[in-house]
Amino acid sequence: MASERTLVKNFYRALIASAYVAGATAAGLALGGPAGAARAGSAAAASLASPLGVASVELGADQATKAALDSKAMAAGGLITQPTFAMLGEAGPEMVIPLTKVKRRVTKKARASRKNLSKALKIANARYRLKNGQLRKGRTQADIMRLAQKLKKKM
Repeated sequence: MASERTLVKNFYRALIASAYVAGATAAGLALGGPAGAARAGSAAAASLASPLGVASVELGADQATKAALDSKAMAAGGLITQPTFAMLGEAGPEMVIPLTKVKRRVTKKARASRKNLSKALKIANARYRLKNGQLRKGRTQADIMRLAQKLKKKM
């Protein structure tokens, strides 16, 4: 029976080769139609059979196999403090939760849009709600949002 390393490496060999041929075929289809796809796919398959093609697939499969087999199994939990190739779900459902919040940059345009929507919602709520905060008869929250979107476009 083949070792785990051999099975994993064979998987990556097949994955790399088929992805290369599929990519070339798709490019040929886009540039030359069905005939171009056939030519590009067969040319890609032929290049994989060349010594350079074989070496490229082997190099890629070696690197992918090393990364996959060196991955950290997390079934018993663990703390990740740097980028890590990890195996998740190997012993059933697992959860990955970041310990710090990732700050996302918001563009000036997005900030302005949010501010305008906030103003528009305030106006729409004032128009469709009573002083006690309840919606006017026949109005829904969807009506408020539609009006706010309309008002925002005018701002």
